[in-house]
Amino acid sequence: MVSCKQFFAFLISIISFVYTFYVLGHLIHFLSAPRKPSKMYTWVFNLLDNQSRLETAYGPIVFNTLYLILFICQHSFMKSKYINIVMHNMGLASAERAIYSLTSSFCLRYLIKNWSSASSIVLWQVDVDRNEWIWWSFVILHTLLWLIIAGGSVIMDLPEILGIKQVYYDIKNYAEPLAYKSFELRMLYDHVRHPSFIGLTIILWFTNLMSLDRLLLATMLTAYMYFAWSTDSSDLEYQKYQLQQKKKELKTNMKYL
Repeated sequence: MVSCKQFFAFLISIISFVYTFYVLGHLIHFLSAPRKPSKMYTWVFNLLDNQSRLETAYGPIVFNTLYLILFICQHSFMKSKYINIVMHNMGLASAERAIYSLTSSFCLRYLIKNWSSASSIVLWQVDVDRNEWIWWSFVILHTLLWLIIAGGSVIMDLPEILGIKQVYYDIKNYAEPLAYKSFELRMLYDHVRHPSFIGLTIILWFTNLMSLDRLLLATMLTAYMYFAWSTDSSDLEYQKYQLQQKKKELKTNMKYL
């Protein structure tokens, strides 16, 4: 018999699962859609000759920084031991990951919706609309990187990352999903919960229009990932070992085809 708390946790996990994919679609467009260069811009090296452009960028940069700080603080605070204790006391321990994903998606959606452009100041720009080959190269690279991130999420157990698996296991009276994983894998999850740091870094920095606001976004998120993700040599060795095992399994399966 499913309790009221289990049903509530299940409902949260479903909402979180659906809403996360909704926000992810907006994030992909926000980060990877080719941007049209503005006709009115100032190269960052010419700011001393055109300080009015810098003054108009103050507002967007200040507010965008606040949006990023909100997202980063939420992303870090919701993983704290304090939140873990509160969730356990409320009887919603199984929904902790789902609530974390849901609140992260809310903050990310708020950031995307309210982001202000500061494209009057740029570091570089490439008008991809004028060259079909450049446009396709840009789109294909970003698509490939997002597919790598998606594949990494599936390999790292996507339902568990988004929190829906924890709720299902709780309803079935199983131990939490991490209890069925190896010690090395649990250590890796403790250090990093997102796949392909390199892929996301390239997406952030490989843009056809590096405006001042995009520079702020790429710098703060890259720095946050560097400081927040604490992988060590044992994590690297574990991933190498798993990759070798997957290659052996693939070769073995190919022999029987």
